[in-house]
Amino acid sequence: MTVAALRALIDAETPAVVRPPAPRIRPRTQHPEEVRPVNTQQAVAVSMYRDGETVAAIIDATGLDQDEIADAVRNAGHEYFAEPQNDGPTDAVATTAQGLIAWGMQHPSPRMQRLADQARTALADLQQARRREAVVTAAEERVRAAEQALAAARDALRAAKGAPAPAGRPDRAEAAAIRIWARDHGHTVGAAGMIPRAVVDAYRDAQAA
Repeated sequence: MTVAALRALIDAETPAVVRPPAPRIRPRTQHPEEVRPVNTQQAVAVSMYRDGETVAAIIDATGLDQDEIADAVRNAGHEYFAEPQNDGPTDAVATTAQGLIAWGMQHPSPRMQRLADQARTALADLQQARRREAVVTAAEERVRAAEQALAAARDALRAAKGAPAPAGRPDRAEAAAIRIWARDHGHTVGAAGMIPRAVVDAYRDAQAA
C-alpha cells in the first residue's frame, strides 16, 4: 500500500482531525561525474604526481599503468601532463632533451620546474662545450696534417740534397737535447713522452747545417 493510500484510509476513519499536508520528498539526483571513489593506489599516485615524481616511479610504487595514473590525477582535479615518449634511438638528442625540458617547465610541481630550469642551463653549457671541442679537434687535425706535410717536405729536400736519411727514434740523451732546442726555438714539446717527428727532424737538420 502506498503512503497516499494509507493517508486516505486514515482520513476516512477520522474525518474531524485536521492534518498538515504530507511533505514532498524529492528523489536524490545521481551525478556519476562527481568525485569518484579513490583507492589507496590512486591516492598514492596523485600524491606522488603532485610531488613531481616521474610516471615510471609512480608505476613502480603503485602498480597502476599510465592511463590509470592519468585518470586518477584528472579525477582529483589536477591537470595531467603526459611525459614525452621516446620511440627509439634518434640522432636528435637535443630535440629529445628540449622536449623533456618543455614538459618540466609546464609541470604543476615547482620541483619539476626547478629541475627543468637547471637542465636547460646544463644543456646550453653542454652544447657550448661540444662546439668548442669540435673547433679544437679540427684545429688539432690541421696541425697534424701540417706537421706530416712538413716532414714529407723535409724528406724531399734532404733527398734532393743527397743528405743521408735521418736516424730513427732519438735516444734519451738526444731527446733531452731536442727538448731544450725545441723550447729555445718556439716548439711545444712535453717534459716526457714521444717528441713529434717534425721537431726531431728540425733539430737534426739544424745540427747538420
